[in-house]
Parts: sequence; C-alpha cells; structure tokens
Amino acid sequence: MTRQSILLFFALFLVAGIAGAQSKYTTKSFQLLINGTSNVHDWSSKATNVTVTGDFLVNNNIPEKINNATVKVQTTSLKSTKDSDLMDERTHSTLKADKYPEITFAFVKVVSTQQSGGETVMVITGNLTLGGVTKATDLTLRIKALPNGDLQIKGSKKLLMSTHGIKPPSFMLGAMKVADEVTLTYDVILKKA
Repeated sequence: MTRQSILLFFALFLVAGIAGAQSKYTTKSFQLLINGTSNVHDWSSKATNVTVTGDFLVNNNIPEKINNATVKVQTTSLKSTKDSDLMDERTHSTLKADKYPEITFAFVKVVSTQQSGGETVMVITGNLTLGGVTKATDLTLRIKALPNGDLQIKGSKKLLMSTHGIKPPSFMLGAMKVADEVTLTYDVILKKA
C-alpha cells in the first residue's frame, strides 16, 4: 500500500467512527404523566423528579441502538395535576413510597427497530420496578435526534397496577373505586453527558 492509500484508509476509519458514535446521554427535560380513572372521575399525576441515563448509538443523526438505559422516578415526586395533597398522599401510600422510594426501569434489550418519518421506533424490553415488584415490561419508544444533538424520546404504555402487586385503592367506604389500568405517557429530552 502506498502512503496515500494508508492515509485515506485512516481518514475513512476516523470519519466512520465519528458518524456512528456511541454517546452517553442524561436528562435535559421531561414530562411524565400517569393517567387513570375511577367510577367517579378521571385522575392524573405528573412526576417532578425523573432521571434518565443511557448509552445510544446515533449514526448520521439517526438513533440506531440503545446499549443501556435507566429511568429513576422518585415516588414522592408524583403530584396530582389538580394540586390535591389528599390525592398525593393516597398515590404515595398506594405505591408504598415510604418503603420503596424509587420507581425504576432498567433497559434489557432492543426487540425491534424501524425507521419512520425521521424517527426511530424501537420496541425495548426492560425491568420495571414499582412498589417493590419487578416485572419485565415492553415499551415502544419514538426517538428523534434533534438538530442540536439532543435526543427526544416519546411514548405511552398501559399498565395494570395489579401486575406489580398493587391493589387499586378504593375510598369513601368503597363508594369510589380506582380502575386497575393506568396509562404512562412520557416525553423526554436527553443531552449528551
């Protein structure tokens, strides 16, 4: 090989390494809502303390792979969207916040990846720990690389509280019963760490 060929090879190698860089990311901003219903009215709580960390492979501004990721939500950071201290107390009690101060999701593997209109749609499996009970949980993530290098991750997931050993609460001597199913909705912006 000539000297020019060797230099060209190394230049291409370096460009390929930069184009397909694995990077660590952490929370820049988040919106995480838990929505549910009861036989009396709908309810909603938002998380005010969420930490997301992860290692992502982004190639030519297209998210391609997740190597690891963790989400941590402080249980007592769940607050009623109607600013109800009573609702907050009941939520924290139902989720056993005094004994289990964090709700966590630990990434395990990517199940599928598909490109869709400027977004990467990934189905992932991870371990969701809620109220001290850990269960394998699939999530569908819509991931978009933003022009400034941040990543936006959106999605929603229906969950049954009973899957995690949580009995849906009832109040007023059973006159008000909370439904077992809740919907988790998230919109997270991650920045390079």
